Amino acid sequence: MKLLVNGKLVTEPLSLPFSLSFIRGDGLFETILGIDEKIIAWHRHYERLAKSAEKLLITIPARIDIEVGINQLLKGVVGKSRVRVAVLADSNWLIAVEQVAEGDKLPSLIKMNQILHSNSPLTAVKSISYGQSMLAVRLAQARGYTDGVYLNQNGDVVETGSANIVVLKNEKFITPSLKSGCLPGITRQILIKHFDISEELFTWEQMLESDAIFLCSSIRLLIPVCKVEDKLFENNPVGEKLIGDLNQLIRSKMEL
Repeated sequence: MKLLVNGKLVTEPLSLPFSLSFIRGDGLFETILGIDEKIIAWHRHYERLAKSAEKLLITIPARIDIEVGINQLLKGVVGKSRVRVAVLADSNWLIAVEQVAEGDKLPSLIKMNQILHSNSPLTAVKSISYGQSMLAVRLAQARGYTDGVYLNQNGDVVETGSANIVVLKNEKFITPSLKSGCLPGITRQILIKHFDISEELFTWEQMLESDAIFLCSSIRLLIPVCKVEDKLFENNPVGEKLIGDLNQLIRSKMEL
């Protein structure tokens, strides 16, 4: 892993900023896909970071300072990498870059008993207070699954602990509307813009009636779900085509 803290490359043993903001999880982060020395959809990531900072009254570094740091860390990198940008409320900030290992295990999902409120102060914010998201992953893994699906106070599907959701029904792709309280994911935005994915509210039961279910995120892009609770989902040719088209688009254009 390569690490940059407050604009300076860390070459000594790992040392993170010690502050109340760090201890309290008071800050924001972005996870960005790097391909070789380039990053994907940086404008969208910074725009989301800026909007979240405005909402939480946090001052973030100038865009150019973050860009210089990312470029410094990605110099000489080959292949896929995970670029994390974290900004704390006390003005400390850091960037970390690590290689991404290709995984072949498809996600499986359970239903979370806890709910996400669509009007929460942290709705649509990628906060470093990530305990709620990781709880879904840990509870799912304890049952032999990989992630948990959150519903909101109205029973609408929101997202999993680590990704947005896309369903396929009658050859139509649908993702939960932002009204559900889901994160405005970057890959989700790209799918809506370039592939005419619809935004709608739907329930857990309606999701289970889908022909296929997918998770989308900045690093994994779009991957099919193989199982939801006790229901199995097979590979779908329409979904496979979308996955291929998205991957081709990502590799052909850095800014989307």
